[in-house]
Amino acid sequence: MKQYLKIVGVVLLLLAVYSVFQLLFSGLAIAIYLFRSVMSGAISIDMLENVEALMENPAVKESSNEALALGLFLSAAAMLLFIHFTKLFRLRWSLFRSIAFRPLLYSTLLVFTSMIALNIFVQWLPLENVLENEFDGLTHTFLGAFTISLLAPVLEEVMFRGAMQGYMTRKLGNPWQAIVIAALVFGVFHMNPVQIVYASLFGFVLGWIYYRTGSLMSVIVGHVLNNTIATLMMLSFGNVEESELMAQVMPQEAVLVSQIVMFVLFGGLSLMLASKLHRSMPAPPVPWHESDEVGQTEM
Repeated sequence: MKQYLKIVGVVLLLLAVYSVFQLLFSGLAIAIYLFRSVMSGAISIDMLENVEALMENPAVKESSNEALALGLFLSAAAMLLFIHFTKLFRLRWSLFRSIAFRPLLYSTLLVFTSMIALNIFVQWLPLENVLENEFDGLTHTFLGAFTISLLAPVLEEVMFRGAMQGYMTRKLGNPWQAIVIAALVFGVFHMNPVQIVYASLFGFVLGWIYYRTGSLMSVIVGHVLNNTIATLMMLSFGNVEESELMAQVMPQEAVLVSQIVMFVLFGGLSLMLASKLHRSMPAPPVPWHESDEVGQTEM
């Protein structure tokens, strides 16, 4: 019981601190951008009293996207430093050399194929994407696109796989419990119906790869690939779903058939790559630890 209370405490601590950082830095960035807009004459002080009218102002829309991107960047950077200095997970250069090329290739391909299969799967579910406009706005700023594509995946893997899943694996001695719990927390953390399902399933894939390879680098590369493709798709096609794009060039029945074929194909490839990755790695150590793991603190 004591172990589970410690785990709950660590999970809540990580989520609470990151939420505080997001509120603090995003609020500060928005305040700075609004102050600059008032000083430059782009908006008047009277407009600040009417939030709806304020958000319809093109200059304010652009500034709010830039402010949110800056807030996201600063909160991600601050959270990485928090995790490192509390020794929940130590950032070190060995992260970039703790896995051989072949398992890294298998793990990256596995992330790519499972990403396609899971993306098709969630399109079949009646789930709403409530943060689509925010994501669209962030990707159209350089700092937002950089943070979503690179910095956010690094933070999320350090936080959910390195700090959270690694801690639970060592404490519980049950890797599957740790993988599932970290994946579910990862999904719920996104607070967006469609992302909750996708991120939970995707987090399970990443969690298994991390456990099997013992290398955070293997999941960072895959996560960066996932987010970069999503960013490029948003920049290229906006909020249009892949199924809607396909429907423009083929009948609806053909779209469904092609989705089923692709789901089976990429799902099968994912299982094959998972098998190859499993066979290419030695048995995980007992008790489990990350490759080149140093400086972990018992809590």
